[in-house]
Amino acid sequence: MIRRIGLALLLALMLAPLQVKAAPPPLRAAQVGYLPCRNYAEVAQEFARMRRQGIDTVIIRAFHRPNDRYYAFVEPRAKAGVYFPTKAAPVVADAFGPLVTQARAAGLRVFAWMTTLTTPLEEAPQWSGRRYDLDNGGIVPVNALDPFRPEVRQRLKDLFQDLSRYPIDGILLQDDLVLRHTEGFSAAAMGAYLREYGRLPDPAAFYPERFQAPGKPVRVRRYGAEFWEWSRWRGRHLYRLGMELREVARQQNPEITVAFNMPYEVLTKPDMGLAWFALDFQSAAQAGFDYLSVMAYHRQIAKEMGIPVSQALEMVAQMTAKGRQKLTTAAPLLIKLQTLDFDDHQPLEGTELQQAARSALEAGPVSLAFFPYLTAPAALPALPEISKEENR
Repeated sequence: MIRRIGLALLLALMLAPLQVKAAPPPLRAAQVGYLPCRNYAEVAQEFARMRRQGIDTVIIRAFHRPNDRYYAFVEPRAKAGVYFPTKAAPVVADAFGPLVTQARAAGLRVFAWMTTLTTPLEEAPQWSGRRYDLDNGGIVPVNALDPFRPEVRQRLKDLFQDLSRYPIDGILLQDDLVLRHTEGFSAAAMGAYLREYGRLPDPAAFYPERFQAPGKPVRVRRYGAEFWEWSRWRGRHLYRLGMELREVARQQNPEITVAFNMPYEVLTKPDMGLAWFALDFQSAAQAGFDYLSVMAYHRQIAKEMGIPVSQALEMVAQMTAKGRQKLTTAAPLLIKLQTLDFDDHQPLEGTELQQAARSALEAGPVSLAFFPYLTAPAALPALPEISKEENR
């Protein structure tokens, strides 16, 4: 009898329909770094206009670093910190709740844009990471938190727990969850590497060939084989921290989604993406984030690569296609497009923005985000409607 019951249960489980979690929805997003609105009534008007432009999601800055502009409608209480109540960081103003309310009233999804390793904490100086100095061979502090330090990870979890108490749809991780090619030499990092590999990180093996132009700092000509192993190891720790923050957020809000923000090099120059930032697109995709966000800023690409803007726009199409090929669904790929020239801060022409959007969409349906959101009436191109098939 017991055996028959066991077989019946097994058959029932085998025949039951599989519960497949739906992919997160595709987005047409505006990423807000600053709003000149003088009060929340003007904020409501701006969000309503944003919705009329075809935007369905607003990504709101939830942090404030020393050089950021304060929102015009707040009375700041701190030079740096966050815009929501918490005991884990200085609070600049309690503004996030009203912003979420206004965005919801306008029919917008809401993502919080939040820092990780550059979060302005009072303990930041003693909790900073360490890097190897190519010039003198010493170990020196960096202006970012150490992701290997338990206190840092716990403090960030506390912050994300408080942030996720709001009825938001998602969180966009700031592009500071990275480690540069000489970073990761703190005591905590080296101890973790020693426990896992049985040896300490060795700069001589990582940077075997270096060069120095007259009057310039020392640079790396070639990375050693062990450097790539070390970079992938550091990347795994970054993804793990990001997923820990996602788990904390979902304890507060089980439906919340998290987007991992990445530089364009992870798709255009994968080796350099791994070297410069310890990030690999395929590994990040396998980590389990809800969206992978790629900063496909064509004007920035043109400047850094010394190519015409037209060629940079072609690269946006190519990297979007490559990103889609590496993912199993279309929705998780979030392509971010720039709306102004980062050097002279002048808004881009509407026709150029339209071309940027078309370049991203040539590869098929993807999520789009425009950064930064500009309040000028012609700031965004006409956005294509999301088809029923794309919205499945």
